Amino acid sequence: MFGMEILLALGIGIGLSSVAGVRAFLPLALAALFAALGLFELPSPYVDVGGDGWWWSVFGVLAALSVLEIVLDKVRAVERALNIAVVPVRAVSGALLFNAALGLDLGTGSAPWLIAGATIAGAVAVAKVLLRPPAKSASAGVSVAFLSFFEDVVGLVGGAVGFFVPYLPLLLVAFLLFFYYRVRRRRGRKYGGLRILGD
Repeated sequence: MFGMEILLALGIGIGLSSVAGVRAFLPLALAALFAALGLFELPSPYVDVGGDGWWWSVFGVLAALSVLEIVLDKVRAVERALNIAVVPVRAVSGALLFNAALGLDLGTGSAPWLIAGATIAGAVAVAKVLLRPPAKSASAGVSVAFLSFFEDVVGLVGGAVGFFVPYLPLLLVAFLLFFYYRVRRRRGRKYGGLRILGD
């Protein structure tokens, strides 16, 4: 039973950290919301920093940051720079979520799990920067707003179910990245060879 619990916790940590690579603040906001509602128990020192209303305040701040990230991601002039700039933030988010999913305190013993979460989230964030079609070339059948909205859905759904269903968010993130790969490949074929003369 203990081994099964570890696998489930690892699955939750992997799923949440992968979602953090797509949206930095949304899964953290959901963690604060679920903690405030008593649906998800966070380890020390997460739970030892405030009173009853603490998690609602944290949720409010993280929700505002989530909205800001979501809105800026839809602005063609800044979306690429934003996604590059927040790679470290997404890595930190993934580290915290992975560690919290395992129920570990933030101590020296948690360093390997923090690194694991940061690595997963950072890898997803970098892959997203590399694979997501830039604004100027998003004419391959999809718009920048649609791509960003797709990420919002993955962040919201993956972040919500990730606390209760192991590994499923990882599949959503993998599908998102595969979709970006297909869009870029499709555009490459569309404008490749002699057809580039028609551009």
